[in-house]
Amino acid sequence: MFEMMVSFSVFFPILAGAVLFMFPEIKAKTRNIYTFVISLINLAAVLYIAANCSWGNMFIDGAYLGGPFPNDAYTAKIKLMSFTDTLTLQFGVDGLGILFSLLVSILWPFSLLYAFEYMEHDKRQNTFFAFFMMTLGSVLGIAYSGDLFSMYVFYEVLSLVTFPLVMHEQTQEAQKAGRQYLVYMLGGAAFAFVGMIVVMNYSSTLDFVPGGVINSTAWINNPGLMLTIFFITFMGFSVKAAMMPFGRWLIKASVAPMPVTGLLHAVAVVKAGAFATIRLIYYTYGCDNLRGKWPQYVLIGLTAATILYGSGMAIKELHLKRRLAYSTISNLSYVLFGALLMSPEGMEASLTHLVMHAVTKIGLFFCVGAMMHTNNKVWQYEIDGIGYKMKYTFAAFTICGLSLIGVPQLGCFISKLRLLTAVIDDSGIFAYIGGGAILLSALFTAIYLLTTVIKGYFPTDGHKCDGYDQLKEAGWKMLVPIGFAAVMTTVLGLCWKPLMSFLGKITSLM
Repeated sequence: MFEMMVSFSVFFPILAGAVLFMFPEIKAKTRNIYTFVISLINLAAVLYIAANCSWGNMFIDGAYLGGPFPNDAYTAKIKLMSFTDTLTLQFGVDGLGILFSLLVSILWPFSLLYAFEYMEHDKRQNTFFAFFMMTLGSVLGIAYSGDLFSMYVFYEVLSLVTFPLVMHEQTQEAQKAGRQYLVYMLGGAAFAFVGMIVVMNYSSTLDFVPGGVINSTAWINNPGLMLTIFFITFMGFSVKAAMMPFGRWLIKASVAPMPVTGLLHAVAVVKAGAFATIRLIYYTYGCDNLRGKWPQYVLIGLTAATILYGSGMAIKELHLKRRLAYSTISNLSYVLFGALLMSPEGMEASLTHLVMHAVTKIGLFFCVGAMMHTNNKVWQYEIDGIGYKMKYTFAAFTICGLSLIGVPQLGCFISKLRLLTAVIDDSGIFAYIGGGAILLSALFTAIYLLTTVIKGYFPTDGHKCDGYDQLKEAGWKMLVPIGFAAVMTTVLGLCWKPLMSFLGKITSLM
């Protein structure tokens, strides 16, 4: 039953999305009910998997690797297809995969509900929701991948099913953004493929094993090659995480409809990139082989530069959607930086920010999307006084904005505090450089978010925006997801101990 549910959770939404192509004339209400029920069924499957797996532990070929939380419900990898002895498409569930799958599956129904209102006048809704559902299965495929090859396959599938969503508007700008998106994604995957081939040649398995799988003799005889290939592979996977110099695609992809942008920036694509790099560091190469070597220092430097670049550009950007896109570039490198500290504390901080940022940022994007969709306000200088007309939306924007800044006791305050604590525990010069970038970025974040909040509540010279009297609040299908994000970022900031306990189980094997 357990093995069946893992496969079901991945392939069910992919097939359900494909089915929509067979019914191009389906009524909007019927399609909305269909996709929403599918997402709830899938959430139930993911919750079942989480309740019956080995939390924080991994099993290889039926052998329990150890740890304090054994559970006999899961005793082996789930093999789907074998190409060679090493290349096998398979699933395997551990604490890291459970965390990512729960994050995605919980946010997806709310994203769907938001999309129902946002896309209600779109002429290509059927295509949109088909690929939207297929994206869910692809992300869960990455979460539950049992080895590097399987993750690579679903990583590529994710690029292919999100590509049509990026260029959904079919404008010249959207088509250009879609082409650029595909070039970046496939280029990054090519680097990752090179790394996978090298790992296959220097290990007996591609399975994810805490501590890594590459033979010790490879590190003794070819340390330069191993470190170089790790660097190349990391850069390949980090394309989806928008790390410099590959973050430009994320700004261009903002032409996509807001429900897509929210998922690209908060849950699906960028988080899949961060998730893949964590797998690479902790489960393929191993921290002991990488810590203190040049790739760690160079990559920490790149993440620090990306943190400052993204937040600095967000201050300059006046388009609200693109401002948040630059913010995402910055905050994803928080996650990468924590992982690159290569310590249990760093990994725990990285995963904490992965969760907190997802909930906070999807709330911010939903709020901006409501302003754009309901009142056609897309620029910073257009929102004077809008907070008094969109009371619920702007209150949620303020809460999520304060969280991203790092105001106690909201979600991102916890994750940023954890990151800085991990920096102090590391006490290395490069760790302090990254910590300094985080502190300076917090100031930049306060500038680009608080200026928006102040503009909404305190109009310049008391003058309200054009069409102020005609401004209106978003509909309930948008307000429910917006309210959920604001409430969750508050709850996670106040009641963070259960999450920390679970993340402690994940990092206990590191």
